[in-house]
Amino acid sequence: MIKSNLPILMAKNRIRTVAELSERTGISRTTLTAIYYGKGKGVQYQTLLTLCSLFNVGVGEILEVVIVEKTA
Repeated sequence: MIKSNLPILMAKNRIRTVAELSERTGISRTTLTAIYYGKGKGVQYQTLLTLCSLFNVGVGEILEVVIVEKTA
């Protein structure tokens, strides 16, 4: 599964709401909310580039692959 670290990055950068992040980046609140909660089906490269630039991080610091082991 893919985990979003957007809430952590927002907190570290004192961005309190998705609305504030939307104002700073120009990315729609709907798109940011989907990323924030990890509910999106995909993320456009431009969206990731904008977030990476704002937070000065790589893509792997915004989205993280978490291996979930299946139990028998």
